[in-house]
Amino acid sequence: MKRRADTRKGSRNALVLGIGMALAGLGSQALAQVSAPGMQFPGSISYDAEGVPTITAETDEDAAWLMGWAHARDRFFQMDYLRRLASGTLAEILGAPALSSDVQLRTLGLRRAAWASWTKSSDELRGQMKSYADGVNAWLASNPAPIEYGALQLTSADPWTPVDSMVIGKLLAFQLSFDDESGYTLRLGAYQQAGLAGGFNGAALFFEDTHRVAPPDDRISIPDWFAGTAASKRTAGQKQAAVDASSSYKSMPQVSPELLALTQQHVDAIRNVPIWSTQLERRENRAGSNWWVVSGDLTDSGAPILANDPHLGLDTPMLFHEGHVISNDPRYAEPMVTVGSVAPGTPWPILGCTQNFCWGLTTNSLDVTDSFQEQFLLNSYGLPTHTVHDDVAEPVLWVFQTFYANNTSDGVADSVARVNSIGYTNGGVTIIVPRRNFGPIVSISGNTGLSIQYAGWGPTMELEAFRRVNRAANLDEFRAALQYFDAGSQNFAFADKLGNIAYFATAEAPIREDLQQNTVSGLPPFLVRNGQGGNEWLPRENTYPGQSLPFEILSPAEMPFTINPAQGYIANANNDPVGNTLDNNALNQVRPGGGLYYLAPGYSAYRMGRIDRLIEAKIAAEQPITRADMARWQGNNSQLDAELVLPYVLDAYSNASGSSWEPLSSVAATVADAIDALQAWSEPCGSHDPYSTVTGIAGGWDPGDTPFSPAPPSDCEIDMSVGATVWALTRSYLVRNTVNASLSRVGLSSYLPGSSDAYHALKHHLDTFATQQGIGASGIDFFMVEGAPSREAARDFVLLSALKEGLDRLASDEFAPAFANSTDVRDYRWGKLHRKVFAHPLGAGTPFSIPGPNPFPFTDVGPGLRGLARAGGYEVVDASGHSSTANTLNGFMFGSGPVRRFVGEMTDPPTLLQIAPGGQSGDINSGAAYISQLPRWLVNAYKPLVIDPAASAAGAIATIPFTPQ
Repeated sequence: MKRRADTRKGSRNALVLGIGMALAGLGSQALAQVSAPGMQFPGSISYDAEGVPTITAETDEDAAWLMGWAHARDRFFQMDYLRRLASGTLAEILGAPALSSDVQLRTLGLRRAAWASWTKSSDELRGQMKSYADGVNAWLASNPAPIEYGALQLTSADPWTPVDSMVIGKLLAFQLSFDDESGYTLRLGAYQQAGLAGGFNGAALFFEDTHRVAPPDDRISIPDWFAGTAASKRTAGQKQAAVDASSSYKSMPQVSPELLALTQQHVDAIRNVPIWSTQLERRENRAGSNWWVVSGDLTDSGAPILANDPHLGLDTPMLFHEGHVISNDPRYAEPMVTVGSVAPGTPWPILGCTQNFCWGLTTNSLDVTDSFQEQFLLNSYGLPTHTVHDDVAEPVLWVFQTFYANNTSDGVADSVARVNSIGYTNGGVTIIVPRRNFGPIVSISGNTGLSIQYAGWGPTMELEAFRRVNRAANLDEFRAALQYFDAGSQNFAFADKLGNIAYFATAEAPIREDLQQNTVSGLPPFLVRNGQGGNEWLPRENTYPGQSLPFEILSPAEMPFTINPAQGYIANANNDPVGNTLDNNALNQVRPGGGLYYLAPGYSAYRMGRIDRLIEAKIAAEQPITRADMARWQGNNSQLDAELVLPYVLDAYSNASGSSWEPLSSVAATVADAIDALQAWSEPCGSHDPYSTVTGIAGGWDPGDTPFSPAPPSDCEIDMSVGATVWALTRSYLVRNTVNASLSRVGLSSYLPGSSDAYHALKHHLDTFATQQGIGASGIDFFMVEGAPSREAARDFVLLSALKEGLDRLASDEFAPAFANSTDVRDYRWGKLHRKVFAHPLGAGTPFSIPGPNPFPFTDVGPGLRGLARAGGYEVVDASGHSSTANTLNGFMFGSGPVRRFVGEMTDPPTLLQIAPGGQSGDINSGAAYISQLPRWLVNAYKPLVIDPAASAAGAIATIPFTPQ
């Protein structure tokens, strides 16, 4: 076996020494006072050996100033990149290639929304945002621009403003909560048209067969939600009315050709804008996360334990910056002492702990976005002047846009010029519809167009919520702070030293006009709706604490929550929190006073399924849960999808051995070795769980390994690695040869479901095969095989043929850099395929990326195999996923994963562990501080997260004093 965690000490000490040496370069400055224009009182920043700053200030405003200075020092280019991305000014530094992104992001209007939030913010928040900006700008005024600007031929950067911080908050909320319904609407319309031509039910094909809202596993966060909560009190008559009136494919209206053209035009326009195009899919490439919290009744210490790992982009520099804030503000009864993950551009942790409690986040799929087909009145230039609603013309607003771009290749410094080629109809004018919460028109064709209404367009207060969370003293104050989390759609987990555990779903869920009448008018709310009347967000009648939206919303009592549940634990991994979609209908529950209880049309499932099974197994064994258990579970890379789907393939092979149908027995004979490999993979081996996805190569990064000390893989590791590889290609061809092939046969090859939807559809047709025989509700056969003697034989032939095609693909020239055309399954090591490049915004091949042409000790797997080999795979707890239909050499590389792994036990003082995928500094010249935590992150190790001020002071190796100017 490889050497395990107890042998890491030498490598870890070398890394810490390297970081200390990098900070030692700060040593002479550490003794000198820094003049701080804008601060009120003296303060300081202390750095530990990991480069983590401890901010000590006399007011919250001064603490924000110091965090701004610290962030500018470590992360200014990242901050500038993100504010420009969100604001649509990225071309001003990156040049013309960024113009398409700028045009679309200006249309979206995150910057407009940030201004709206700024104008409505509290005096406390505005004061801290202003102080933060002053701190950033003080650093900029005294230091050269970061090295990236030289590469872009720029000599300086624009000052930071408070609204820049607000737009960073809007960008994070947007990525976590915005949905663009155009992609799904386009597919539904195409399926309906194909059904009319081919004699099948296109709506049934979409809703029942291929784009199911039911998850593939049924674990939920609050099992008893509909048994006794306020949100579920309803009569049998109400329940039946909801079922009868709910969205049904049997009465689904046809998507019009005009709407199809509009959605196609819009999808084409944003296809190459990653920040927006990923929002076209409910489950694809979206931000995800895990958390679970267990009560002290279940732990060995008697204190609650919380684990949290948010899954966002794994880039260089890493997304978050660890920070410790101590504010002795006399306006409050107690000092603010908080630590955790801070988003550069904002002044306090958005994930972290106070001395009394810890909190964590996962994304909630709450539907806070609606798209509408609008009818316009036009001027002589063909631009809309009004929308028509209920036969009344309502004026729109015009925003004129001016774009600038940097010339990065002319050899001239600061060569930024106005772009004159963007006309009024392709980005020069943004058209806003006041009725849509001041949302934009995103597609126009003649006198019709698409608008998008989103809760985040208005003056929402997510940053105010985090300001209050970091100032909260107990559970009641924490819950009150969350009332200001208006958009972003998050699941908050909570654990405190008093023994409380809790879960609160946040954001403001709009009440739709038709749903409140127990019906669905036209298309359901997760598709493009009729903008001329009948589908509106209801005007506000009730106002709840902290409410921002001028529309009626679900009451706090109706939003999923639980405090100290009897089962002793709560878990969430972007799954359905209450079970609203388990019957494949998100619109058949009723609100307490009537109206459909609607949260979202789809969720993730497999990660929650594994987490819930791990916790339940520990409880069933009557064993106390420890911090070590929680950390080990965060590193779990066992694939639940394989546990639930692979048995069908193994059964197919068993059935084939007794089959007299020659095509089935022949294909079975060609996959015998692979079946043996998959059978071995489905069983425990050594310390590895069934279905584990370790790398199986000496240079791979697996949980518990020693960084930079590769050892030959054990036989068990090879077995697990081979099984993971064979299953990955089998999964791909299972989906391709069933769902995708069946749709292609009816002319829908250009409208295939996304990766997760297609795979969930396949599992559904396998699970229901005994009754449906592989025939969908639409009438389409998903296991079509000419000449098969029975439906079962056809199914088994398709399953085993997928395995054979996967093996053929692994032996092909496409995979030759990894496996050299080998047909020996023992050569198919997962680490050759499952790789990660930590890419910088300036490009994956630049010196700023890892691995890259730089002095850091990270190397590619091999020639033609870019990146670091890493354990993990499709929908595992230790998130590192890829498309279910991947079948290329680089198709199994992953882009997102845990941007922070955290385990916190609420002892006194709290015992906190954390690790992040990179270093505190975004300056490549900072030495080890650029990558300090990455080696430990790659092998699922942790470091202490220090909350106690005395411990922080004892660990400081450099301190910078700041004096007001």
